[in-house]
Amino acid sequence: MATRPDLFNATIAQLRNGATQNEASELMAELVQACRDTNKVGELTLKIKVRPDGNSGQYFLEDQVSINAPKPERGKTLFFGTPEGNLSRTDPNQGELKLRDVSDNTETRSLADDQPVIKAI
Repeated sequence: MATRPDLFNATIAQLRNGATQNEASELMAELVQACRDTNKVGELTLKIKVRPDGNSGQYFLEDQVSINAPKPERGKTLFFGTPEGNLSRTDPNQGELKLRDVSDNTETRSLADDQPVIKAI
C-alpha cells in the first residue's frame, strides 16, 4: 500500500476546516518578527493527536499549535545593600562628591596655558 505523498499537507489544510493552518501561519509570522527583533532562536510546535474511534475506521484528530518566541533582554538595575538590610541606589560605603555649578564663571583657562614651553637647543 503506497502512502499519499501529500497526506501531511492535505491533512493540515483540513484540520478544523483550515483554522489550524491559518493559526500556524499567524504564529509563524509572529515568531519570525520576534526572532528578527531579538536576533535569537525561536520555535514553532505543531502537535497532532490521532485517536481511533474503536474499530469503526474513524479517527479524531486534535491539534495544538504553539510558539516559543524569544523575548528581548530586560535591563538590570544596580542596588547596594545597606547594613540595615535595605536597598539603596547609592553606595553607602562611598562618600558623597560635592559638585557645584560653574557655568556662570567668566574666567576661562585653557590646558595649553598651563603647559611648560620646551625649547629645542
